[in-house]
Amino acid sequence: MAEIEVVLPSGAKAKAVEWKPDVLSLICPSAFAPGQPVELRAQPEGGEPIALIGKSGGSKKREDGAFDVKLRLHSLRREQRAWLDAMFGS
Repeated sequence: MAEIEVVLPSGAKAKAVEWKPDVLSLICPSAFAPGQPVELRAQPEGGEPIALIGKSGGSKKREDGAFDVKLRLHSLRREQRAWLDAMFGS
């Protein structure tokens, strides 16, 4: 399973663990309310940072204290979608 480190608006780090069309699954140190806007930054190796913007589909607490978060991405550019597809083998 691919994991991509992303940076949350607070500066905290999270992991993107799954990409399905328009929905990015994250493991985050904090929860996000359903519908809450979230902007992430990913840093591809040797590339410019990629901003990903979406709305939370809600959070579920994990046994380890982190949260599973579904993020519905919107306003994705073709190159952002292609990068996510390449990273997660979609």
